[in-house]
Amino acid sequence: MENSGLKLSTTRLASPTNSSAEERHSEQARHRIKRLVLGLAAMTFALMVVGGLTRVMGAGLSCPDWPLCYGALVPHMDQYIFLEWFHRVIATGVGLGTVVLCALCWWSRRELPQWLVGLAGVALVLVLVQGALGALTVTEYLRFDIVTAHLGTAMLFFATLLVMAAALTASPAALGPVGMLPWVALAATLICYTQIVLGGLVASQWAVHQCLEGSLLCDVMNNHLIGVGPTVAAVLLVVWTAWRRGLSGILKRISWLTGGFLVIQVALGVATFVLKLSVPLVTVAHLAVGAALLGTLVVLTVLSWRDRQFDRAAHLQQGN
Repeated sequence: MENSGLKLSTTRLASPTNSSAEERHSEQARHRIKRLVLGLAAMTFALMVVGGLTRVMGAGLSCPDWPLCYGALVPHMDQYIFLEWFHRVIATGVGLGTVVLCALCWWSRRELPQWLVGLAGVALVLVLVQGALGALTVTEYLRFDIVTAHLGTAMLFFATLLVMAAALTASPAALGPVGMLPWVALAATLICYTQIVLGGLVASQWAVHQCLEGSLLCDVMNNHLIGVGPTVAAVLLVVWTAWRRGLSGILKRISWLTGGFLVIQVALGVATFVLKLSVPLVTVAHLAVGAALLGTLVVLTVLSWRDRQFDRAAHLQQGN
């Protein structure tokens, strides 16, 4: 009986230590996954920028075959072939990194929330679809609907990574209740994504050139121009809501950053239209800032929704 009692007391004493060790392992796994996700998000952003530059430079078919380029892993180079080849190199890195992400999440699934493992699976599906669309972009000779779907899927993949990274942030992002900000930010995110896809249709069909020079595809261009109004209104409403709530901390900084990206994006859009896409760097910057604007809205949405849950939990605890 004494030995039994000793064993029981030892188990009780070891239990808090085991619990602490499990929490530490879980935190380490989350931190490791978050670093990988942020690295993949940065690579994806670079991939979209290089892809945009490849398109505006007319280098989309500089490698006429796929997955090789002129039948080689490293072909002969000029500036156009390099752009298309380098785009594929980054895409390969993103694809392999996503496979590693899924493997790590599955390996650490007992130490991670199930939603994280599920989102890693979604990211893998999106990157596989993106790879297939990239191949079709070449084999179908830059067909506009495939090019637009390629951009739209890239933005969805980018947003998925940012959702994972933001949700892995442990502490509350604001001091004080967030009110309707989560809903407003979510609506703005969806509107911004739609506007980016409309812009992709304009770019993939060169609608600005064709409309201004021959009155062709003006409906395509006008739909994107009309979309500016709702997008601007939605983002300004996000900034106003955050300001009205008197939020502090990360949410306040992200909301103001979102407003800054909006101002830059509108200016770049005007410049792109006036210059008739004649300055590649301006056109690519328009895409890059659009992606950054979408990214900040995604992060703001996730953090504000999570803080909303913190607010509810705190309210229930006070009620009890």
